Amino acid sequence: MMASRAFLSGINDYKTIGDLRGCVNDTLSLRRLLVDEFGFDPDHIRVRTDAEVTKAELNKGWKWLLKGAKPGDRLVFHFSGHGSYTADTDGEVGEADFKDELLCLYAMDWNDPDTFMLDDELGAWTKQIPDGVDVTFVLDCCHSGTGTRFVAPELSRAATSDFLTAGLLSLDDVAAERGRGEARAGIRSLEDPPGVRPTTARQIDHHTVLARFAPPPIEVQVAIADATKSRSFRDVFEKARTRGGDDAEMNHVLWSGCRDDQTSADAFIGGDFHGAFTYYFCDSIRQTGADAKASAVIRTLHDRLRDERFDQVPQLEPSTTASVVFGGKKVSDDGDGESDQGNASEAAQISSADWKQLLATLQQIANQLAGTQPGTGRVGDTVGVRAGSQALVYVHGICEHPAHFSDAWWDAMSPFLTSQTQNTLGANRKEVLWSKHVSKTNRELSREVDPVQQQQMELMLEAILEERMAREAAEQIAERAKRSGDRGIDREIEGPVPRAAFGIPGLDCVDDFVKYLSSDRIRRLVIDECTDVVRPLLQQGKSIEMISHSWGTVVAYEALRSLEREGLPGRVHNWFTVGAALAIKFVAKRLRPDDGRKPQMVDHWINLNARGDGVGGSLIATGMQVDREFLRLDPFGCSSTFGFVSPACAHSSYFKSGNSRVNRDIFAHSIEQV
Repeated sequence: MMASRAFLSGINDYKTIGDLRGCVNDTLSLRRLLVDEFGFDPDHIRVRTDAEVTKAELNKGWKWLLKGAKPGDRLVFHFSGHGSYTADTDGEVGEADFKDELLCLYAMDWNDPDTFMLDDELGAWTKQIPDGVDVTFVLDCCHSGTGTRFVAPELSRAATSDFLTAGLLSLDDVAAERGRGEARAGIRSLEDPPGVRPTTARQIDHHTVLARFAPPPIEVQVAIADATKSRSFRDVFEKARTRGGDDAEMNHVLWSGCRDDQTSADAFIGGDFHGAFTYYFCDSIRQTGADAKASAVIRTLHDRLRDERFDQVPQLEPSTTASVVFGGKKVSDDGDGESDQGNASEAAQISSADWKQLLATLQQIANQLAGTQPGTGRVGDTVGVRAGSQALVYVHGICEHPAHFSDAWWDAMSPFLTSQTQNTLGANRKEVLWSKHVSKTNRELSREVDPVQQQQMELMLEAILEERMAREAAEQIAERAKRSGDRGIDREIEGPVPRAAFGIPGLDCVDDFVKYLSSDRIRRLVIDECTDVVRPLLQQGKSIEMISHSWGTVVAYEALRSLEREGLPGRVHNWFTVGAALAIKFVAKRLRPDDGRKPQMVDHWINLNARGDGVGGSLIATGMQVDREFLRLDPFGCSSTFGFVSPACAHSSYFKSGNSRVNRDIFAHSIEQV
């Protein structure tokens, strides 16, 4: 006879780190689900909450689950609470990003391993599972994806943006994001408009969405950063492209609240506090029925979280799971099981951003069929109605830029413009020079930034940039392998690849942008440099062509959004974001405002990114209202090392003389369109 047991745990009241609100309710919700829908005996479900959730108690609960377990038995282990990471010290198993993911237990202390549970330890548990026993892990905490396996994540936990909603917004260990919860509950606070995040514990109310992440102390982040610098890019490439391991080898099933580069939300839902994942997990099962396939449940769960405007993407591992939820009943072999699972896997990966990207691609194809895409040679004279009313504004990225920095950019584009447009824009060409406010020589403004916060954010941005370059390199590996039909590149890379060969763009100037993000005064001064250039042109009714690069895309975005309320008569005909730091989720989350909406005065928002440029990327994928994207453009004039393009070269390739794909086919063509 089949036996069923479950061990459920949740922590609201932590001893040493920020409290949560919905974790205890998660244990109650899951307990009701197991009893009502799956026939678990209430006496065979153990629940531990708050101070009871210690490592000793979890180990005891695991042993209790396994005791006497036989083939066909159903066992469930659940945890709701904070997740985090610490420095990986295991030289043999070693994580790709020098971090060990962990569950934060009641008395969480990064210096005391008895107060947290490492992913390595959960992985060791799974090796004890007897053959034929159905074991399901349910983890509703930040970075829970792949929490039971020794696998290299696609994106480092330090290289994500979501958890920093927690780590850097408050000195009270408060992780919050206001506005999304209010919209879901149908409640709007007049005192706290959407998008305003609390900065003290007193400002947290039931409208506030908490992230279930506890940021590690600065010394842990420093240790990780130092370890990261000691490895070669080859190691990073190898880890990045071997993400996930072999699902088929898993002897258990893992349901997790989010990907390993995301946060799980703790929110006010259905009249009380819950983990968003656990609440909709239980609700989805009740909708689909206890006999539904796991693949059907993950589809429904995916849709529910998206519809309720939660960014997290729940995970089911292995993705090929062919059973009902919590096991005990395999999918009948009626011929449609494989097909349905395949559709489930595909559906779980198609987000609203993916659909936007698909629609944008279809629009480009439609334009080509209609003959509106650029051809060869100079662009035809189609802009007569705007002659004399045009202006051109360039916005540079981080690192110091002197006056006339854009001369070379203009020289690369102007030959592809009609003579009329060339004369008009040449006479009305402006530059936004903002680097002086964040330069190392500006000591007065440097005092505006808290040094501890600056160091922490610099480490985060450096880790983000390094990991993005590794992911980009992994994509190049995959592309080249696909073209060649083999993995011949492995034979070309022998020994470590020097990091210097890749020149991460902006790494030496990260402190520039940290100052921008950390100081309201510096931010205002930088934005004013942009608005002081753009405002007079809009006041004159000009049609502006704006080209912003790298981290300057952030400055341009916030400047344009701040000008919206002035109702000026001019327009921005085209706004080009090139190698845009807006594509970095860490940065996008800190925009003011952060809704990703296209500035009202912009007619066409066009985003460009070159293959090899790990700073930029798709903005549609981050939820921004971009009209068109040109992604993975050839990095003009860039040589390769071991088949890889230097990120620094790719990042500056757009403005090189001779890059007709960008300067003629995209810039000039778009500018000449009425």
